[in-house]
Parts: sequence; structure tokens; C-alpha cells
Amino acid sequence: MKKTKRMRRITVYSAMLLLFMLSLASCGGHWQPEPVSDSKLDATYLHMLVLPVDIGGQFAIDYPQAASDCRSGLIERLLASKRFQVRPVDAPPALVPDRQTLVIKLAIIECSIVNRWVAWQPASYIIVRMTLIDGHSGLVIRDKEFSTKNNTFAAGWSHTDAAIPKDMGSIIGDYITAVVPPAL
Repeated sequence: MKKTKRMRRITVYSAMLLLFMLSLASCGGHWQPEPVSDSKLDATYLHMLVLPVDIGGQFAIDYPQAASDCRSGLIERLLASKRFQVRPVDAPPALVPDRQTLVIKLAIIECSIVNRWVAWQPASYIIVRMTLIDGHSGLVIRDKEFSTKNNTFAAGWSHTDAAIPKDMGSIIGDYITAVVPPAL
């Protein structure tokens, strides 16, 4: 009787220790973003026009909030920098007389958001293409893809996968803040 109780206790403690070690291994500690290595833009922009995020076909059906979440994350991060006047617009303007206006266009290329951790499901990820357009000339001045991938096991504990589109918008907002030279 005593051996059975002791073995059960050892098994329970071993299982708890294993789960604790796995949870520590899955989070990887504190994350620091890499510094932006791309060159700064040639011009200073004070006004940002943010277009609706394009999301194609099946992704729009599977993840109806992804586009609006990505856009809101971008707008929030640009406003938080306190360097730009940010305005969401529904369509690109035909002509912008102000030379300091940047039009931001995002498109979700691929997206998979896993809501619950299940061992056989792949990790959540998103790939977004950012296009920066000079509002005055209409020329594309930067075109870049961003991607991120969540650890499935870690997301199962924290339930953070639904925030991937908004987080990606924030990452792109940080990137834009880093590459647009500050006004003098």
C-alpha cells in the first residue's frame, strides 16, 4: 500500500516537473526584436494614409478579422510613435498635393491561425506584403514581405495565436517608424 502511494506521488511530481520544463523551453525567454537593417527612405513623411488590408479568397473566409486586426495594429503602432499623422482611407487618393504623404498598402499573402494546441496541428503563421507608395508621385518606394510563426505548444498555454495579425501590424508599424527619417 505504501509503495503504491509513493510511486503515484513520484509519477505525479515527475509529470509536473516535465510539464514545467516543457513550458519554459517553449517560451524561449524574453524576446528582443532585431534592429532594422534596411536603409532609411530618401524622404521624410509626416502623413500616413493606411489602405484596407488585402486578404484573398479562402483566407478572408477562414479568418474574417485578420485584415482589420492587422490594419488596427499598424495604425496603433504608428500613432504610438507620435511622429506621424495617420489616417485610414478606403482607396488610394488620385493626387496628393503634399509631398510628405506616404500611402501604406498591406496584403496578407498566407495565414494559418491554430486556435487550440493539438499535437498534430501545424504552427500558426502569417505572411504579409507591405508596399510603401509616395503619395505625391505614386511611385512604390519600398516593397517587403514580413512573416512570423508561433510555437504551437507555447500558444496552447497562452492562447495568443488569435493576436498574430494584430502583432504583425505592430511589427510593420515599428519597421515604418524605423525606416522613415524623422522630420528636422
